Amino acid sequence: MGVSSLILPLMPKSKTNILAIDPGTRYMGVALLDKQKLLYHGVTVFRKGPTPHFTLKEGRRVILRLLADLKPGVLVVEKTFFANNRNAALLNVFADEIKALGKRKQLKVICIAPSTVKKHICGNGRASKAEVARAIILRFPELKVYLTQDRAWKEEFHQNMFDAVALGITATEKQPEPKSKH
Repeated sequence: MGVSSLILPLMPKSKTNILAIDPGTRYMGVALLDKQKLLYHGVTVFRKGPTPHFTLKEGRRVILRLLADLKPGVLVVEKTFFANNRNAALLNVFADEIKALGKRKQLKVICIAPSTVKKHICGNGRASKAEVARAIILRFPELKVYLTQDRAWKEEFHQNMFDAVALGITATEKQPEPKSKH
């Protein structure tokens, strides 16, 4: 599954649609939620580029397509970690680029730490990816097919999608309700 094979539903613009992105420079988890309803989920695969610039350009193209096709009102991005290596630096730049693209499209942009998502979903900020996935399946049983795979790499691959769904749920449930005008 490559970036070019990404098939997205065309969605009407909605202020309540939340596009959740678990950023990655190889695999990126994506989920679109409207309140408690999961509208779209998947993993985008980036092919290995010859340079970090190529990877960022490819990522930018994919994010712009997601924003155009899914038309979210809110963009939520998982906060990235900081480490002193080239891959972590590239991931941090890409996450910043995702947020900047959302702001340019006049979306509400929210960043949530992985530990906050784990605490919200599992009640434990140090929960494993497998624990998060099992908690997500309790809410969306149709995703169970992605949990147990015949190969370990497939389970790891789908963890990106589970992380994005968990991120979207956390953003949905932690957002304050709009104040009514009386």
